[in-house]
Amino acid sequence: MQAVLDPVEARIIGTMIEKRITVPDTYPLTINSLVNGCNQMNNRAPVTSLSESEVSSAVERLRDRGFTSLYTGAATRVPKYSESFVERLGLQRSEAALLCELMLRGAQMPGELRSRAERMHAFADLNEVESTLIAMAALTPPLVLQLPREAGARAAKWQHMLFGGELPASDAPSLPPSKSERESALADRVAALEAKVIELDDALTALRIQLGA
Repeated sequence: MQAVLDPVEARIIGTMIEKRITVPDTYPLTINSLVNGCNQMNNRAPVTSLSESEVSSAVERLRDRGFTSLYTGAATRVPKYSESFVERLGLQRSEAALLCELMLRGAQMPGELRSRAERMHAFADLNEVESTLIAMAALTPPLVLQLPREAGARAAKWQHMLFGGELPASDAPSLPPSKSERESALADRVAALEAKVIELDDALTALRIQLGA
């Protein structure tokens, strides 16, 4: 699939979708608000330090392609911007929430996506997350892709298919993992250890059979 967005543009669109849904009273966004949203230290991976000029330039590129719009309300003293990306793609709220999280935090497992996207859309269960991802992957061209399952992982991760490349990371220290992230990491380690125990038990059984013979 040809890249639709570059990494900075994807961070901007993801931030706009997030703010439109979670803090509608402060939306549309000024460039300063958008810079702060793109570079915030929570709910972002990697954390970035994009400049005002980088964000302004990307917003104008997005405007040229019809993905953002300039808001000119009567009470607006400074330019504000809104996204029209979701509407252009015809996304449902559930799809927009998942795509937003993938743009803001990279590849994730369905369980992680359900937890992190809950502030934008309350998924009934994990099955709804997975069925939504599968439907988005079945589009032509696909919006998301399921990655090969990593050894010891509880589930395969999904990533969006809107760009290639990586965002420049900030020098700012990252925040410590949240309780849910620590619990998720612990569960992954436990699953990996359980798999290793089963492997060792099978090997021991085979060795006993050989010695008995």
